[in-house]
Amino acid sequence: MRMTGVRGRIGYFVGCVEIAAALLVGSAALAEPQLLLVNAKVFTADPALPYAEAVAVEGGRILAVGSNEQVHALRGPSTRVIDAGGRLVTPGLIEAHVHLGTELPTPPLAMPNLPFPGPTPEQALAAVEQAAKTRKDWITAYVGPLIGRDRRNWRKALDAVALETPVFLRGFWGHTSIVNSEGLRRLGIAEDIADPLGGWWGRDESGRLDGRAYEAAETITPRIRPATAEGLAAVFGEAQKRYARWGVTSIHLMNNDKSLEVTLAGLAAAKPQQKWTVYSWGTWQTTAQRIPDAWAVIDAAAKRTPAKVRVEGPKWMLDGTPIEQNSLQRAAYDGRPGWNGRSNFSDDQLREILQLALARPTQLALHVVGDAQTDRLLSMMEQLAPASAWRSKRVRIEHGDGIGRDAFERVAGLGLVVIQNPTHLAIPPVAGKKLHEHDMVLKSLGNAGIPLALGSDGGPNEQNPFLNLMLAVLVSNEPTEALTREQALTAYTAGGAYAEGEERRKGRLAPGFAADIAVLSQDVLTAPTQQLPATTSLLTIVDGEVIFADAMFASAN
Repeated sequence: MRMTGVRGRIGYFVGCVEIAAALLVGSAALAEPQLLLVNAKVFTADPALPYAEAVAVEGGRILAVGSNEQVHALRGPSTRVIDAGGRLVTPGLIEAHVHLGTELPTPPLAMPNLPFPGPTPEQALAAVEQAAKTRKDWITAYVGPLIGRDRRNWRKALDAVALETPVFLRGFWGHTSIVNSEGLRRLGIAEDIADPLGGWWGRDESGRLDGRAYEAAETITPRIRPATAEGLAAVFGEAQKRYARWGVTSIHLMNNDKSLEVTLAGLAAAKPQQKWTVYSWGTWQTTAQRIPDAWAVIDAAAKRTPAKVRVEGPKWMLDGTPIEQNSLQRAAYDGRPGWNGRSNFSDDQLREILQLALARPTQLALHVVGDAQTDRLLSMMEQLAPASAWRSKRVRIEHGDGIGRDAFERVAGLGLVVIQNPTHLAIPPVAGKKLHEHDMVLKSLGNAGIPLALGSDGGPNEQNPFLNLMLAVLVSNEPTEALTREQALTAYTAGGAYAEGEERRKGRLAPGFAADIAVLSQDVLTAPTQQLPATTSLLTIVDGEVIFADAMFASAN
């Protein structure tokens, strides 16, 4: 619930005064602040007091926010005081959607023009042919939409240039992979293999595998080199160091291509500094093709979750993307008459997923990209339960690229929260044509009362949040959908907390909230737009503890 206007500000200051009064009368229950951060431009992401000058921290939480004079009045003999030098201080950023630990199993071939449009089929085949002359281990490479949309029989094409060497090509965006005959043989994939829950194998007119694997069939990477706890610990450890240097204090990990068990073991070994919420991958956990298995895995994981780590989900991929032309669209894809994409789940399967989500306590996350897939989801949710039931579940829509203006009222009514990725809003045309068959929105979501969070959709490595902040305030393909600086920063902080159901605990600089704080190298609210990606954090604090300090704040450790 949002507090606005005079009443909100009064309530805010009353909270501060009550805490201060308890301290000043010597209450045994409250100690002096451990830290004062003063002389700052504090962006709170709290509508009750959007801006302030200083913050007091005690016991890992925000004790007070206000003017320098108000906060200095709380200082005790042991309180540490940090002068921010007029810099912008914000809540710690929340990376609301990232994929980590999904590297290709062998060093990938260099391919031209990635990410867009990527190599041509001829360029990719030539590179594979050259590599096959000297390599016997897996030849791997990332490819782009020119190959993702090419309808040739890729198994035959790769066999012609690398008959005896296994080859694995993967779309850089996920959702589609390509393997040759030797690769299929080494993986033990027979011609009569059944389609997995939530995915399918490409086949030619005779029913023979054509080398393509879509959606849940895309488990080729872990079959070649399964993820290990030790390997993931290294990946997560390095990622959280770089995130700390950007002021990121919470991470929502989309856990594809690996089991929840090995991910949690990797996080435990990495000794998390930030707060991690792991969204378990629905189809990864359902080896017996049973949808309830995805929740059973989460239940078991709750008993061994490391400190600072939560497990939510499961996450289900309801359709693909327009890049490979598999997201379910209202209109047929350009150049493919009669093809509108497809759903990854039947009506009965989608119904079971939604019914279990209503019955189980964990949060449901859904990859939904096509506008027709969005229509399908909304209709089934409305059939299964009243809007009030869904609002209490706070279902996450990852990407939300297919949410058009005609769906705003339904999305808002069901209480869905959208996690948008600004990089999607800047996808360039390929061969002079848009990859998305419909307009994508950002600002209009907030105007319609739909909660918004921002994430990078980065992977296999983390991505600069300030690059995404820049893209969110530009939206080069549709400038009218650009966010203001304050809106974008709020979506990256309070919005991320709301998306994971933690809005009462973090995401704002307000009394009682977690002391997750970033002191930024430049004022992202006023800096030239093109300079935003150069932003770093000079001081990053999680639960009142410093996890990164630039040289000028080294004494803060």
